[in-house]
Amino acid sequence: MIENQYNIAIADDHRLILSGIRNIILDNNLGNIIGEVNNGLQMLQLLQNKKPNLVILDVNMPELNGVQTAKKITEMYPNISILMLSQYENIQLIKELKAIGVKGYLSKNFEIDQLIDSIETIKQGREYFPSFTQEYLSLNKDKINLTSREIEVLSLIALGEKSKEIACQLFLSQYTVDTHRKNLMRKLDVNSVSGLLNVARDLGYILRI
Repeated sequence: MIENQYNIAIADDHRLILSGIRNIILDNNLGNIIGEVNNGLQMLQLLQNKKPNLVILDVNMPELNGVQTAKKITEMYPNISILMLSQYENIQLIKELKAIGVKGYLSKNFEIDQLIDSIETIKQGREYFPSFTQEYLSLNKDKINLTSREIEVLSLIALGEKSKEIACQLFLSQYTVDTHRKNLMRKLDVNSVSGLLNVARDLGYILRI
């Protein structure tokens, strides 16, 4: 798709964040901004007349929050991709967003390169749910030493992802993901996915959800 044909709408009740996102998008030629609103209701009103390729939504907004807005957009306009922003970082929220059909998630503490990467990834038809390692995994290196890649695979297994889906998200082969899965089971001394997740939670590698 040609860059200037990619249209983006943004909803955030913080003007500073909204203007910052707009400037990053325009400065890096990521697309056209065809709408800027302050809450979910205003976004739904905007979509009655304009159909962007991508909608960027803050999770916490007045009138109609981002999660509620995302549900309505995916039901009414399934061809519109959604990137969610939130200051609340937890696996349960991300699971809910993925179930709704949201295409990406980014912490509001994002770096400029992360926002660029998230938009470019979604433009290419892929999902953007970055590693949750630092935010959601509490490592205890004295007990078991997992590699950073194993932790990434583990966090995605905890979200219910299959090997093929994990491979796509981490840009690995399915064989490599299956190897990581086997190594995780060996290191945690289990022989099933449920056992893997239970032990991983008990050891603090992933949150109990």
